[in-house]
Amino acid sequence: MENACPRGPRGFSIQTVRTLSGRKVSAVIPPNLYYEQGRHLGIEADSLDKATAEVARLTAAGAYPLLSLAHLAHETGATYSYLREVVSRTRDPYRSIAVPKTTGGVRAISAPEPILMDVQRWLLDHVLDKLTSHPASYAYERETSIVQCATQHLGANWMVKMDLHDFFGTVNEVSVYRVFRRLGYRKLLAFELTRITTRAEGARTASWRAQTAVIPSYAVAGVGVLPQGGPTSGVLANAAAARLDMFLQNLALSRRLTYTRYSDDLVFSGRTSFQRAEAQSLVGEIAGLVRKAGFVVHRAKTRIVPPGARRVVLGLLVDSSVRLLPEHRRRIEVHLRGCEENGLARHAAHRGFDSVFSFVNHLDGWIAFALGVERERALAWRQRFHQILDLEGLPKVGRAS
Repeated sequence: MENACPRGPRGFSIQTVRTLSGRKVSAVIPPNLYYEQGRHLGIEADSLDKATAEVARLTAAGAYPLLSLAHLAHETGATYSYLREVVSRTRDPYRSIAVPKTTGGVRAISAPEPILMDVQRWLLDHVLDKLTSHPASYAYERETSIVQCATQHLGANWMVKMDLHDFFGTVNEVSVYRVFRRLGYRKLLAFELTRITTRAEGARTASWRAQTAVIPSYAVAGVGVLPQGGPTSGVLANAAAARLDMFLQNLALSRRLTYTRYSDDLVFSGRTSFQRAEAQSLVGEIAGLVRKAGFVVHRAKTRIVPPGARRVVLGLLVDSSVRLLPEHRRRIEVHLRGCEENGLARHAAHRGFDSVFSFVNHLDGWIAFALGVERERALAWRQRFHQILDLEGLPKVGRAS
């Protein structure tokens, strides 16, 4: 593995400045000033030359000029020793949380501890903002939504819906490392950034073990995967799935179909004549391409939606327009009417909520979801909800405020 590029004079090569619009951007100190300040701090000329050249190379490649793990520590405020512990896997900086699913069961979330959370957010804002997803991918992208994704399937008369099994857990260190290498970072730093954005588990492969041999403390048992709950996981998963999206988009185009992916949800739709045998053949082809790209289909969640059946994409009704499902509307109406007639506390208890606050958060989430789909209707619901909260002497909540 290549030696780390010198970090330069205590990482001062990057400055964060604020434009007149208030947006933060990164600016590189002019090379001559960088060199002068480095020499003043006692940094060797050879190290400064290498650091300056690396900054120029990364900048030309369109990458954030990050030089080393020590430089990352300087930029984020985390200590170098802390980041080494994370990279060496001598510290597990995640908390496992079981979050109930609305459809039943639980979802395993790996929540980074605060220091790592800040580091990952910094990487998301400064390093991973250079990544672009495939046009068919709609999750974890700024200014995209489930409504935009569902809208792509308007006018279809049949659909094939499939899920990827353990989407984040399927993206391992090797795939993430390749993403950082494509961004332009040298082998050692790309490996360290990979360890910072993954959580250890699984068996190591011989080829990957060779990548860590140069630093013995990095060669630990287990290969990391993307943690569901890390700020960087969504963008990295999309980048790792770029090959999958290319395969599936090409298949869709060859069949005159529309393809979208929202995280682990795959949807194909068509407006031509429908034959179930043809759809079943398509399912087999999709599964084969998913395997080829390194992912796994969740067989139990595969659905063929024939003409005349209700078309639902990402929990939204897709027919003449994209709308809330009738049962979702009823759920909000029942909750609001129950609170208005019986009081918030009695209604929450009757519906089996642990507390008034858990019910308030639940209803707030549903109204916030509706605001992005049927805004006028949701605004009326929000007004009624706030009147209920006012009568109870409770503050207006965030997502629907």
